Amino acid sequence: MSAPTSASTSAPASAPALHATPAAGAVLREQVSVVGLALRVPALGALALLLLATALTLRHRLDTGEPLDFRPELTLLPSFAGLLLPLAVWKGEPRFGPAFFWTLPVERRQHALTKVLAGWLWLMAAVALFLLWMLGLTLLTGGNVLGEVTLRMVDSTRDVPGIGAVAETLRTVRWKPRPVLWLVSFTSSSALYLFGSAMALGLRHPLRWVAGFISSVVLTLTLAQLLRVNWFFDEFAPGLEPLLVGRYGLDALLSARTESLSGEVRLPGGEVVNAWWGLPDVGDWALATLLWTGAVLALLWAAASRHREQRPR
Repeated sequence: MSAPTSASTSAPASAPALHATPAAGAVLREQVSVVGLALRVPALGALALLLLATALTLRHRLDTGEPLDFRPELTLLPSFAGLLLPLAVWKGEPRFGPAFFWTLPVERRQHALTKVLAGWLWLMAAVALFLLWMLGLTLLTGGNVLGEVTLRMVDSTRDVPGIGAVAETLRTVRWKPRPVLWLVSFTSSSALYLFGSAMALGLRHPLRWVAGFISSVVLTLTLAQLLRVNWFFDEFAPGLEPLLVGRYGLDALLSARTESLSGEVRLPGGEVVNAWWGLPDVGDWALATLLWTGAVLALLWAAASRHREQRPR
């Protein structure tokens, strides 16, 4: 008699293993790599423009003998680059609706802010290279880096009918730019980059909103000039002045007020020269930077919160 055979029992299938949520550092490194790949074409275009600018600067140096001084706070190129960079960072990314970007094992708002941070790191690297390029051109052309400069200062002006403002008194001063103002390129580009990122995350069609706003403003100003309507400028220009060129206005963020404090003035003899109405103040620039950057950070947080996941409790 054969021994009874025991019934074979099958082991229960094991549950699939879930991967742990990746660390914030790993997500950031991945986003830095992804954003870097997306910025290859814009980077090549920027490199071509720098090579062209180098050739033109050296040609101007040979023709006129004028050197290029190192004054990075006078250029607005980093600011404009910061404003436009989010378009390249988020190009082709479906920010609203289902997408692979939103299925990764990281909370949506955190992932969006991480991508913004990755783009900002690339922006800071680009601004640093831009300043090094400017410094190299300054040294190559024999320009001034840390030395004093001579400026014309306007003490008072008077209005002349048919001519406009004429400088009554003009004096020359020696002024040594402070190296801390070299940071203006970094802070201004950062603030505008955060603003552009907030627009990209908060609006489904940010380009349409920006284009519509600019078009409406240009159309209003054009009609006001054609119809000789002065009420628009009388009513709105005084209110916009503190916001744009005031002590803590937008110009203080973008150029430490070097744009609004300087310009062309007419002398009593009719000659037009470049002069200054005041000198940049580091304290005003620092406070303006904190105010504007804080405002755009709050705007960015609100825009990123639109993508926050609502998890069931």
